[in-house]
Amino acid sequence: MEGTRSTDPRVAGAGWVTFAATLFIILGSFNLIDGIVAIAKDDHFFADELFFGDLTLWGLILIAFGALQLYTGWALFSGSESGVFFGLVFASLNLIAQLFFLPAYPVWSVLIMVMDVLVIYGLTVHGPRGGVGAH
Repeated sequence: MEGTRSTDPRVAGAGWVTFAATLFIILGSFNLIDGIVAIAKDDHFFADELFFGDLTLWGLILIAFGALQLYTGWALFSGSESGVFFGLVFASLNLIAQLFFLPAYPVWSVLIMVMDVLVIYGLTVHGPRGGVGAH
């Protein structure tokens, strides 16, 4: 016997999937907080710089994304393969939404976008069965 190290991609990438799930919980929490602050029309945001809509609309969008991300993080921790699919969808949509929210709070939006990219990386490269579409 050569050792206890496994070559099964599911085991080898488990750390990245757990990392992505943890980031998803953090992202969901951040988006919920951002959404509440945007609805409260806090002075931290530059509302006049939004591409479209107002802070109330973006607050509702961020709250919805936050709730979906929290649920998806829980699904990923549960080992659900549908969690991987929804994780990719919601991380991609959140990345695009943050691009539109960028003028309102630039530094924070960029940080959230980087976290979204890390989630996408973790789920595509190291997700169940060695990644999406692997046989």
